[in-house]
Amino acid sequence: MASDDEPVRLVGVDTEQVGRPRNDGRRGSGLYRIPLLLNRVPPTVWSENFADAWNSPPAWTSMHRPGIASVQGDRIVLDGSTIDELERYHLQTLKLVVQQLNKRTKQHLRTEREHAEAAEAAAAEHERQVRETAQRLRFGEDDS
Repeated sequence: MASDDEPVRLVGVDTEQVGRPRNDGRRGSGLYRIPLLLNRVPPTVWSENFADAWNSPPAWTSMHRPGIASVQGDRIVLDGSTIDELERYHLQTLKLVVQQLNKRTKQHLRTEREHAEAAEAAAAEHERQVRETAQRLRFGEDDS
């Protein structure tokens, strides 16, 4: 089982769930659904940014089709491709997208952690100041 700190990785094709082409002569009828297994369920921020990263990847071929890829649990699903296209074109793009998202997510989580630590430190300092000030206050009638 992968840990939450481990980068997301592509680990294979879920061959049992690969779709079948309709092959009915209509445009795109030779394309089908291809689920790719990940080593773990990605963090929410990773999944939320996947579509944008796929639609505008760091590099792609002329066969790239924005809008066909999504994250579903511990899978990336290409809905409208072929296994040959995956091998020849999309796999390299997917690897780049996964790498990019891992880098961005690591930075995002680091920034979130730093903000949480700063907020916790500020809250602790506030509580310390309240306690110190409260100890100095005198409420008796004969105190000025």
